[in-house]
Amino acid sequence: MSEKATYALLIYCTTDGHAAPEGAERALVGHRAVQAEAEHRGDLRAVAKLDAVQTARTVRGPVGHHEVTDGPYIDTKEWLVGFYLLDCASEAEALSRAKQLCPGTDHAIEVRPVAWRWER
Repeated sequence: MSEKATYALLIYCTTDGHAAPEGAERALVGHRAVQAEAEHRGDLRAVAKLDAVQTARTVRGPVGHHEVTDGPYIDTKEWLVGFYLLDCASEAEALSRAKQLCPGTDHAIEVRPVAWRWER
């Protein structure tokens, strides 16, 4: 059996990531399926939903002269709202799992191999 690689599935959304209650349940169907399958196979490294974009803070500047500002303040139309770290046998498997997570046109999932990770 070949060694699996860890992939980051970065979830971006054109809204703040907090769906209305009637749409939230529908959006979670794919997430629950991916989580259950990955947990069963032992492939789930981490999953997180980030808080609303209004709670973000941005740190910029050189050491000793950092500036902290409110909000994401990154020139983008989409915000990072969550992520998965999954062990996958191939990029094709990572892309397949990302497709399960993408509930509609207001979401985009970036799939990227993890170059390094630390574990306890």
